Amino acid sequence: MEDIVKKYLDDSATEAEKRELLHWLRQKENRRHFVFHRYSWKSGLDKTWFPAGGEETWNRIQSGLLERSFGEWQKSRKAQQILRYAAIFFFLTTLGVVTWLVTLRTVKADRRLTTIMADNGQISRVELPDGSLAWVNSGSAISYDQFFGLKNRELQLKGEAFFDVRKSDKIPLVVHCEELNMRVTGTKFNVNAFPKENHVSIVLEEGSVELFRKDNSAFLYRMNPGELAFFDLSTRKLTVSAINTHRYTSWKEGIIHLYDQTLTEVAARLTTRYNQKFEISDEVKNYHYTFTIKNESLAEIIGLIEKITPVKAEQHGTLIKFKSAGKVAGSMDK
Repeated sequence: MEDIVKKYLDDSATEAEKRELLHWLRQKENRRHFVFHRYSWKSGLDKTWFPAGGEETWNRIQSGLLERSFGEWQKSRKAQQILRYAAIFFFLTTLGVVTWLVTLRTVKADRRLTTIMADNGQISRVELPDGSLAWVNSGSAISYDQFFGLKNRELQLKGEAFFDVRKSDKIPLVVHCEELNMRVTGTKFNVNAFPKENHVSIVLEEGSVELFRKDNSAFLYRMNPGELAFFDLSTRKLTVSAINTHRYTSWKEGIIHLYDQTLTEVAARLTTRYNQKFEISDEVKNYHYTFTIKNESLAEIIGLIEKITPVKAEQHGTLIKFKSAGKVAGSMDK
């Protein structure tokens, strides 16, 4: 389908290919991929490719082509909205080679959400409308409406993000994730709220963070700098401990500190960093590791794991499986 999208953008797709693209775009996830492919295609163009009217004119022309090509699909008002918003995309300053997308969608008649997503294996840095900064980790997303910075500073988080919040006593910034919410006026803090991990953890570097739950007015905790707050979504229990914050926030600089973590936990971090899926056998999942990842390749990290523990990594298609190597850690074959 990537080839058909490219041919469509080059205005060389046949009618049959356009119909196939139309059918493919009926799926929401495919429309996201369309915006991504469009971004990649456009990024690869020579800057002199754009006509004299400039990039803005090109965007309008392309939006018109999209709507005309799929006129059959535009019979309903809902379909028209999907096409219109699927054509909208933005570019942001990012860390390293980062791909991120912004999509607008209608939630209510008078409310639009802007969603910022970091592609797998990438980190995205963005300045929010109020001047605050956010680093969005791989596979994560933050969303806010068009009134952000004007009437509210509320956003939704799925995954992990670090926030450097511009101070405002009048309008606090509120982060919503799962069952736990954070309220701040101006601070630096990290939030990890990947749904599959069944917990929310907050690390505070500067200022203060107020933790609260909408379904429990009695629940309230104000964090101090240097604290890690761990909220278990199963038990709804909050645990607070003093930590070295840099170990938990250095990911935004491309550095990952692993401290006494199991192979299962390490694999989760490697999946985020390198966009690689792992399978771990029961006999090795509880081995513990402490090391730091900076610019090492995935092969180097796996080699280190195999060296310090009796673990063997095997490639099975797109999956890497960790299993017992059947020998003592640190031993060498003769």
